[in-house]
Amino acid sequence: MAADSSAKSLPAPGWYPVPGRDRDTTVERHWDGEVWTDEVRTAPVGSSLATYRRHFWGFVRNGNWKLLLVLILTLAGAAALWGTDRKADLVGGIQILAVPLAAAATFVTMVAFLRFIGRRVGFDRIPAETRREIVKWGIASGVLAFALAFAVEFFLPRVFGDNLKDDPGWSVLDGPAEETGKLLLPVILWFRGRFRLPRQGYLLVLVSAATVAVMEGTEYAVQPEIYQPMRPVLEIMHPLLTGFVAAVAWQAAWHRKSIFTAAAVGAWVLAMAAHSTNDVIVLSHHVDGSIARMTNFVSIAVIVLMYLLQKHSARQMVPPDKVGEVSPRWRPVAGPG
Repeated sequence: MAADSSAKSLPAPGWYPVPGRDRDTTVERHWDGEVWTDEVRTAPVGSSLATYRRHFWGFVRNGNWKLLLVLILTLAGAAALWGTDRKADLVGGIQILAVPLAAAATFVTMVAFLRFIGRRVGFDRIPAETRREIVKWGIASGVLAFALAFAVEFFLPRVFGDNLKDDPGWSVLDGPAEETGKLLLPVILWFRGRFRLPRQGYLLVLVSAATVAVMEGTEYAVQPEIYQPMRPVLEIMHPLLTGFVAAVAWQAAWHRKSIFTAAAVGAWVLAMAAHSTNDVIVLSHHVDGSIARMTNFVSIAVIVLMYLLQKHSARQMVPPDKVGEVSPRWRPVAGPG
C-alpha cells in the first residue's frame, strides 16, 4: 500500500474562508474533512480570497493542447470517413476505420472531462491505489450498464412486436435503463462498504458513465445512418447526467448514512427525465426530418443544464486549499448559491 502515500492529503476539519452568499464578502464555513457543511460564521476582519486569474488560453494549458489536437484529428478523420457513405446501415470497406477514430475521439472527450472535474474537486487527493481500484470498478460498472441498457432498449420493444428504429417513442426507456444501469454497481458497492467517501463515489460513477459513453460512441460509429460528426463530443452528456446524481447522492449519503435519500432520488429522476427527453427528440430526427435542426440544440441545452446542476453540487467537494484557485462559479458559496 506504499502507493497510497503519494496522494496529497485533504485539509483537516475546521473553519476556512469561502465566498459569502452575495459572492462579494468572505465568511468562514466548516469543512468536515471531506465536504463542506452548512455551518457558517463571520470571518475575521480583513479576510479575503485570492483573486481568480482567468487565462484566455487556459483550455490548452497543462498538456490539454495534446488532448485537443488528438480530438480534432480523430473527429475530422471519423467525419471524413463517415461522409463516404452517410446512409449505410453498417460500416464497410475503408469506412470501418471511422469506428476506432470515433471511439478514440469519445475516449479523449471523457479523459478531458475527468481532468477538468478532477482539478477542481481534487481526485488527486484519493490515494493512488484506491484510484486504480475505482477505475477498474468504474469500467466494470460501465460495461454492465451498457449491457443492461442494450437488453432493455433492444429486446423490450420486440416483446410488443415493435422496434426502436421504426418507433423512436421507445427511446423513453433510455433514461431509466441507462441512468439506473450506470449507478447499479456503484450503489451495490456502497452497501458493501466500498467507496463511500463522496469524492470516491463521485469518481466511480463518472468512470462508469464515461465507459458507457465510449461504448455508445463506438456503437453509433458502426451505423453511419445514425452517426453525427460531433457525436463523440456529445457523449459527454453521460458523465454530466449521472455525475450530477452521484455528486448529490454520495454527499447526501455521507451526512445521512443512506444512499437512498430524497435528494438522491430526486436527482436520479431528473437525470432520467432529461436523458429520455433528449433521446426521444434526437432519435425522432431519423423519422421526421422537420425537426432535424432542433436536435443538436436540444442536446446542447441538456448538456448545459446538467453541467450547471452538477457544478452546483460538486463544488461542495472543492478542498479548502483549492477554493482560491478555482473559478468563482466553482467556489463553495456559503448558503444557497
